[in-house]
Amino acid sequence: MSDLVALLLTPFLAACLFVGMHTWLGLQVLRRKVVFADLALAQLSALGGTIAVAVGHPPGSLGGFGYAFALTLFGAGVLTLTRRVSAQVGQEAVIGIVYVVATAVAILVVDRSPQGAEHVKRMLVGDILTVSVPDLLKLLLIYGLVGLSHALFYRQLLTTAANSAVLPGRKSTMLWDFLFYATFGLVVTSSVALAGVLLVFSFLIIPAVIGFLFSTKITVALGLGWSAGVVASLLGFTASVTFDLPTGATMVVTFAGTLLVAAILKVLFFAAPTSKRLNRWRLAVASGITILVAVFAQGMWLMIHPAGDQPLLAFVEDKMGLGPELFLSEAERRVFHEAYQTERHHRAEVERLGQLERDARWRGQMLREDELRRASSFQQTYNEMGRGERFVQDHLRALARRRGRWIVGIPITALSSLGLYLLYCAWRPNFAAGRSQTLVET
Repeated sequence: MSDLVALLLTPFLAACLFVGMHTWLGLQVLRRKVVFADLALAQLSALGGTIAVAVGHPPGSLGGFGYAFALTLFGAGVLTLTRRVSAQVGQEAVIGIVYVVATAVAILVVDRSPQGAEHVKRMLVGDILTVSVPDLLKLLLIYGLVGLSHALFYRQLLTTAANSAVLPGRKSTMLWDFLFYATFGLVVTSSVALAGVLLVFSFLIIPAVIGFLFSTKITVALGLGWSAGVVASLLGFTASVTFDLPTGATMVVTFAGTLLVAAILKVLFFAAPTSKRLNRWRLAVASGITILVAVFAQGMWLMIHPAGDQPLLAFVEDKMGLGPELFLSEAERRVFHEAYQTERHHRAEVERLGQLERDARWRGQMLREDELRRASSFQQTYNEMGRGERFVQDHLRALARRRGRWIVGIPITALSSLGLYLLYCAWRPNFAAGRSQTLVET
């Protein structure tokens, strides 16, 4: 356990740094209504890193950082200068063009580079677990300088952000815009190399959105965003370690889940008193409609194509332990259960071998090459045998579903249709009351 804590401590501290700086920048991005500016600048940074690798600079080197920051600084200039045309075409259109062009050029560069696909994957999802103490110190230095500059000029930056759509032609506005985008680009360049484009975007936008959900005051929103971001990061690291998942992608999902929970809490408990009851009713009805539509679609799909994938039916069978036995003969049931038990045994062996390798890696005791090759060979063998047993199960399950397609499909389709009709009847008067209430409040 202590080894695991030691391994994750530095990456978690880096995530807290990301949350601290990116949430502040994200609040300004939301005030400027240029949400995807981060993606555009991050993609320019990734393009710079890709060009650096293509010309011979190793990943993470000072030369690679220089290329990435130079292109990001160029993007900051483009976003600043194009404010004059934003009134006609919108700033998001310019940002979208910058992102698309940067992505296309990166693909062209990668096409001529060795191990280009691996480099693109790293730029997208990063590898935050590889953050070291020197990386953490560099982040502290860069973020400290950026934070100091924003602290000195925060009134000008916030005023410019709030009035960016009103003051398109003033030189002072362009100066503060460039300062914001340049420091923003510096932060993005330093973080994309460690965390990847997707996770950096999550650090920037999601905590800021959570903060603005509950308050428009910048200080309150900043505190809420910091708290939500740290909690989401902790949940992401925990889920990644528990289920052995890619850390970057897992953290993006936990950030999204945190935003969903925050939105539900806002609607149910922090809305206007007159709206809370109606919001809870709406959420309950929307959840019921979602479930009933899924059940209706499953019933129709079972009747139309019983041998195809039946995700909802398979989930219910797995959780309730039903299986396809009801529509199989005694001999077919025996074969199905034998294949199921054998496949479970093979899957357990594959998991056991994988766990041995993971435990050795966490302890810092790497397996020898012959041990890795032997474990890999056993895993491949067990996977192939398990695939054969799953084929038998799938064949018998499809046979059972063809036999019971009408017996199961018609009732669940009819019951879900009845449920949707009853929900519609119950929803109409409440919807009308809610609409009248909204008009009165307006």
